[in-house]
Amino acid sequence: MKVLIVEDDFASREFLINLITLEGYEVYSADNGEEGIEEYQKHLPDIIISDIQMPRMDGLQMLKILRNQKSDTIFIVTTAYGSEDYAIDALRLGANNYLKKPIERKNLLSLLKKYNALVDSRKLAKKAEGKTIERLIKIEFNTDIHHIPSIVNQLINEISDNIEEIEKTNIELGLDELITNSIEHGNLEISYDEKLEAADNNTLTQLYSARMKNSEFANRKIIVEYVYNKNWFEWTITDEGKGFDWKSIPDPTEGNQLMELNGRGIFITHFLFDEMEYTGKGNKVRVRKYLKSKND
Repeated sequence: MKVLIVEDDFASREFLINLITLEGYEVYSADNGEEGIEEYQKHLPDIIISDIQMPRMDGLQMLKILRNQKSDTIFIVTTAYGSEDYAIDALRLGANNYLKKPIERKNLLSLLKKYNALVDSRKLAKKAEGKTIERLIKIEFNTDIHHIPSIVNQLINEISDNIEEIEKTNIELGLDELITNSIEHGNLEISYDEKLEAADNNTLTQLYSARMKNSEFANRKIIVEYVYNKNWFEWTITDEGKGFDWKSIPDPTEGNQLMELNGRGIFITHFLFDEMEYTGKGNKVRVRKYLKSKND
C-alpha cells in the first residue's frame, strides 16, 4: 500500500515517515499542498495523511482539488485542539477520517491496518459486465471480525458503475465502519473502554478470541439488507446485540466534541452517506446514498 504524507512540520513529517515505513508500507512525502498534489500525480497513493494548516497551499485546498479531479484516494486529515472546525470542513469536502495531534502510534497503525485490508480487497475485486437497474439482496453472516473486508467487497461489487469512484470509496469506508461497529459493540458486546484498553495493551486479538469462545456471542449473526434503484443505494445493517443509546450521539454538524468523541466512527460515517439513522434499541442502522450522474 502506498501512503503520501503531507506535513510542513519537519519533526512531525519524519515521525510519520519512519513509523509507516517500518510497517512495510511504501511512503512518499511533501511539506505543503502544492507539493502534495505533485507527489500524488507521480505516485497515485492509496492513502494521503495531511495536515490542514500549511504554507503555500493548505490541506483543505489540496483536498478540494483532488476531489474535483475525481480522486478516490483515502484522505486522512490531522488536526489539533482548537482546529475542530477545520476538521469538520475537511469531512464535508470529502476527507475520510481524521487523527488528533499529537498522533498516537497505535491509532495511526490501527487505521492503516484496516484501510490496507480494504485496499487489498479492491485489488482482488473483478469488475462485472453489464449495468444493474434494480437490486434487492439480503446477506446473513457469522460474527467474525476477520471477514469484514471480504463482506464489504461483496457489497461494493453490487454497486452500479453509474457512480463516481470517490462515492464508492465513501460507501466502502462507511460500510466497513458500521459492520465493524455491529460486530464489536453489537454482537460481541465490547465496550468502547474495553476496546481502548485492549488497543493500549496490544491485546485486541485476544479480546476478540475470548468473546468468540463464548457461545452467547459467537452464534450471533449480522444481517445486511441492500436495496438499489435508479435513485439511490440503501443498506440496513442489523446485529443481535443489546443495542445502545443512539440518541446520545453528538450532532455531526457540531465539532465541539470532535477530539474526544467515543463513537468517532459513527460520527465520521454521517459524512460518508446522504442519510443515516438508527432505529429501535440501536442494533439496526440504515444508510442511504443518492445516485448522481458522473457528469454532475
